[in-house]
Amino acid sequence: MKVDYIPLPEAVPGREYIINHIEQGKTDIKNYSGHGIIPGVKVKFLFSGPSNDPIAYEIMGTVIALRYNDSKNIFVTTI
Repeated sequence: MKVDYIPLPEAVPGREYIINHIEQGKTDIKNYSGHGIIPGVKVKFLFSGPSNDPIAYEIMGTVIALRYNDSKNIFVTTI
């Protein structure tokens, strides 16, 4: 079975996803884990700013705003 995953900014607002993996980018992966952004955790795309930056997500009951360039390194699958 093939599992498709998408970058977090391509998620549909209001839907829940599971974090599949995080690619090394300009931001250190350790910074993500400090906010609960780790593989296996549910994430919900809430809304984005006027120019798609920043984007608000609900992770573990907390609203977190991430810059587009940081969130594009987080890949998710649908629930």
